[in-house]
Amino acid sequence: MPNKIALVTGGSSGIGRAIAEQLLLAGFDVRIFGRNVKRLAETVENISRFGTIKSFVLDLSDRERIDCLLATWTEPVRLLVNNAGICGIETLEHGADVWEKIINTNLNGLYYFTCGMLRFIESGGSIINISSQLGAEGRAGFGAYCASKHAVLGLTKCWAKELGAKQITVNAICPGWVKTEMAMSDVKKMANEKGITPDEFYAELSNNLDIKRFVEPEEIGHLAVFLASEKARAISGQSYFIK
Repeated sequence: MPNKIALVTGGSSGIGRAIAEQLLLAGFDVRIFGRNVKRLAETVENISRFGTIKSFVLDLSDRERIDCLLATWTEPVRLLVNNAGICGIETLEHGADVWEKIINTNLNGLYYFTCGMLRFIESGGSIINISSQLGAEGRAGFGAYCASKHAVLGLTKCWAKELGAKQITVNAICPGWVKTEMAMSDVKKMANEKGITPDEFYAELSNNLDIKRFVEPEEIGHLAVFLASEKARAISGQSYFIK
């Protein structure tokens, strides 16, 4: 199926970049969106050998910028991967600004971008929302992040019912610990706080995981490719935990 266009928000690094790369290998033309111009350019340069890829600067927390991009969009879309997200610590006692920033990106931005792109998504297309293991769990100090990722699972179920008649599937992927640059930076920081080495802390975390290791980013990409494939046309409204 030539000229299948896939959009990946937060596509310049980590999970988003891995998904973009796997989609290119699967034959999609890919459009990535992100805030960091340099990282977008580096990603396009590094994975363009796998297929056609273009980048767009977009901050999902800024609705005006979303509207400006949507006003000029013309391409039909086969797949939308809502991957962009941020995380931060906030509590009931402190962190209202952090709450607003996270909710505006992880939830409001995802909602407005999807609503605007819907008219371009073809019948038979797919939407994949990247939630998190914390979309089903709670963690002290991460109320905004957990709330946003719980909400993404709710939207996934609702949108699957709304868009089924148009033959558009909607599913969610919920990663746990994934071996990205950001995750390993967190491991290093938390290891330092505990007074142990990053390798020791990684081993401690991994021992609590079913597969005894972090998930590789490309493994998220493989699942995204499957959910966007013809083999998954009867799968919608589901959430897949990969950890």
